Amino acid sequence: MRPFILLLWAVAAQAQVTPAPPPPKPLPPALLRWVEAQRTRGDVEVEFQQTRTTPALAQPVVTPGRFWHFADGGFRWELGQPAATVLVHDLEAFRVREAGSSGWRELDAEDPRWRMWTRFLSGRESSPEELQRHFLIDAEHQTPEVTAVSLRPKAPMIRRHLRQLDLQLSADSTRLVQLRVLQGDGSSLMLTFAPARPANPAEKPRLLAR
Repeated sequence: MRPFILLLWAVAAQAQVTPAPPPPKPLPPALLRWVEAQRTRGDVEVEFQQTRTTPALAQPVVTPGRFWHFADGGFRWELGQPAATVLVHDLEAFRVREAGSSGWRELDAEDPRWRMWTRFLSGRESSPEELQRHFLIDAEHQTPEVTAVSLRPKAPMIRRHLRQLDLQLSADSTRLVQLRVLQGDGSSLMLTFAPARPANPAEKPRLLAR
């Protein structure tokens, strides 16, 4: 019995002297300003250009698209003109419709393949606390006009599908100029955004319709 008691004492003593994990680093100022700006952004519509690369493609594939983001976190994502792929999140369901399909297909917003991506688009990962909780964050001042910020998921399960998010923020940090998504399979998406404009509130029911 005595060796067992000594073992418990040693474990307890080790627990007492084990240092606590260091607190997360403060967010880069440019990212913090951008996060704060999102809280009052309102409903917006943004045109973008997507550049997709994969190990199997000899040349990148460039496709135009549009994105609507609503203040409550709902969004609609259209890729192609006319839209060949549509992603919609209305806070109750996350679904996709693709060219040639018979209709909408429900997706699991908590699936690791989608979770960080959809939360980022909806704004649910855009508080300083949530960003620090889920990402390792580094910033690099690139030019007087743009600051580059990299976000790497902490969770191993997420890293299998999403290796890194690279953001380019405007000098005033109110606009996301570019987003690059590095995926676990070696492919990447680079999204270059035009300046946002206010969305028409009357269009929201149609844009988020099932």
